[in-house]
Amino acid sequence: MPGKMKIEIENNSHLLKEVSNGLISMLKGKNVSEEVIFDVHVGFEEALRNAMIHGNGSNPGKKVKIETEITDEWVVIIVEDEGNGFDLASLPDPTVGENLLKESGRGVYLIKHLMDEVRYEKNGRRVVMKKHFSKL
Repeated sequence: MPGKMKIEIENNSHLLKEVSNGLISMLKGKNVSEEVIFDVHVGFEEALRNAMIHGNGSNPGKKVKIETEITDEWVVIIVEDEGNGFDLASLPDPTVGENLLKESGRGVYLIKHLMDEVRYEKNGRRVVMKKHFSKL
């Protein structure tokens, strides 16, 4: 049976683990592999952290919208912030040169490599991620 969730949370990093743990519990209830759960966990937390810190500029007056849909085959996660967005093409590659030693800048890269499908909408304010439970 598919499960859907739609919530809006305060821009508070203390809520990150709570929301993430809720999603992971739902996936465990579907008997999803630990490998897939790890990928979804890291990808979701990166997207949520990016929305809070970069999108909303750590502004506690802003909100983050989260939608999830879980079926027997896949999970779709949507994270949307209230920021100004960003140009995906302008992000530096975190795997080259001086970017290797930077403390941040890997979130978008990680999401792209952990999830099966990723697209950015609303000028980068909204990320839509999909992870299949079995290898395609």
